[in-house]
Amino acid sequence: MKYFILAVGIITLMAASCRKPKKLNTSNPKDTTVTQVVIPKDTFVLNKEIPSLDFKYLSSDTKIDFTDGTNDSKFKVKMRIRKDSAVWLSMQANIGVEGIRILATKDSIQMINYQEKTYRVLSYKTLSEEYGFDFTYDLLQGVLIGEMPIKRFDKGNVLRDTNFYIVRQREKFLNVDNYLNQKNLKLEKLNVKDSNTGSVMEMLYSEFVALGTGLFAEKNNIDLNYYNKKGFYKIKIEIDHKRTKITNEALDFPFRIPSKYKKMD
Repeated sequence: MKYFILAVGIITLMAASCRKPKKLNTSNPKDTTVTQVVIPKDTFVLNKEIPSLDFKYLSSDTKIDFTDGTNDSKFKVKMRIRKDSAVWLSMQANIGVEGIRILATKDSIQMINYQEKTYRVLSYKTLSEEYGFDFTYDLLQGVLIGEMPIKRFDKGNVLRDTNFYIVRQREKFLNVDNYLNQKNLKLEKLNVKDSNTGSVMEMLYSEFVALGTGLFAEKNNIDLNYYNKKGFYKIKIEIDHKRTKITNEALDFPFRIPSKYKKMD
């Protein structure tokens, strides 16, 4: 079985699946059609603070629908986040039994497969090489909570079109375009491209609800086209958050690898 953690985090990007995604036959990846976004050339100074969801701990009951054009996998997910520190996910397939548990921290991602009695420990460097995308913890958390994964940007070099302020950022091999609603400055669209591999991820956020003193997007649609040494892959992910709560009280992040489980490369 093959597992993927994508949004984003890219991103998160984050997703997981018990099936290998469909490989697309293409002898020349450069010919692959990718949505091109026309960016206006005029810039201005954004004299506003971009709001950040204020929380110490966040929890949500989440549904993830993962498809690669051939396979369609659905998961129920218990999600917990300790802001800027850890993401914990407990994933169930349709049978209602926990199949996967994930703990992502600043330096690694650990995954337990209870069905196969195996586990993996991945650095972000290894994950990036495996999936042809420059993954970071900040990208993963940003994808899940609907915020700019890179906080730093030049306020004097912001673009705008009819509905959005467009913040363009560069971080190592990642080229990131953040589309912020001009009225409330919430992130509604995120485009991420890895200039080293040509992999592209687009995220759309919708159905915003009040959460604490801010807004939270309950729906997130992700399109990911990525390249690695084995070829080109196309994935679609739908994330639907329900019963999202924030609290100052510490949440548990239980994660213990059974001694008899086999470590996978």
